[in-house]
Amino acid sequence: MILKKEWPKKGEENLVKLLITAQELSKFYKNNKWQNDIIIFDASWYLPNVNRNPIAEYKNRHIPKALYFDIDEISDKSTELPHMVPSVKDFNKTLNKMGVSNSSHIIVYSVDGIGTSPRVWWLLKLFGHKRVSILNGGLQAWLRINGPTTNVIETLDNKNKEYSAKFNKNLVCNYDEVFKAMHNKNIKIIDARSEGRFKGIEDEPRPGLKKGHIPNSLNIPFNKFITENGYLIENDEIKEITKEYSIKKDTQIISTCGSGVTACILALALSSIGYNNYKIYDGSWSEWGSINNSLIEK
Repeated sequence: MILKKEWPKKGEENLVKLLITAQELSKFYKNNKWQNDIIIFDASWYLPNVNRNPIAEYKNRHIPKALYFDIDEISDKSTELPHMVPSVKDFNKTLNKMGVSNSSHIIVYSVDGIGTSPRVWWLLKLFGHKRVSILNGGLQAWLRINGPTTNVIETLDNKNKEYSAKFNKNLVCNYDEVFKAMHNKNIKIIDARSEGRFKGIEDEPRPGLKKGHIPNSLNIPFNKFITENGYLIENDEIKEITKEYSIKKDTQIISTCGSGVTACILALALSSIGYNNYKIYDGSWSEWGSINNSLIEK
């Protein structure tokens, strides 16, 4: 993605801001309509041990005309692993049904701030969507500027829409690739889970998973990149973290977490400083920690 400080003008479909503010977004909601081919996605999701229902919350309150992007539903149903990447065919079918076109500028947000929005941002990038941004601070930032909300669920016109994804295999990796990377000193495997889960001293939120981490991996908990109010930290702060862990612009990164969601927060942070040499381990610990003979450190 090419980053641009100003809002993209017509004809600059590849020049979109990675992060937008609530104030910027509000300027494009006029006469109860979104301008500039903007489509809003509510990408909120919670761990299974958290007593919250993101769909119910969306139905109760969301940004006007926002569509709920359900990462559990829009996934590979042939596996028991949670919200794995769907097929290109299924992704095309879903976005066509939602009324999204390849030229749509998609703004993704989560209820609690940056939250889980990076997963949907990354998923859209994975399928080649060019115009995708994240609402920095999420719904809470929108509420702070008294942005309008609604409980009315609307659908978009999906007539004459023919979404065509282009899968970018360079943004994702599987178990075998991670296994090989364990022994490659040129690749850094970074685990975005909490320190306790990484060290195997906290229970996993999903029953049946082993405790610990992938051998030779580093631990950078995702919340290091998020402020108390749910905003992405400043680029200078991100650079300090990358310096601390000897991550350079050309360093090959595999980002992992519990199920490939908070790993995308690391990807977002890296992207914000122009470091784009990363892959998401889609199965993450939900896969690695469930395999009987997988190697584990604590």
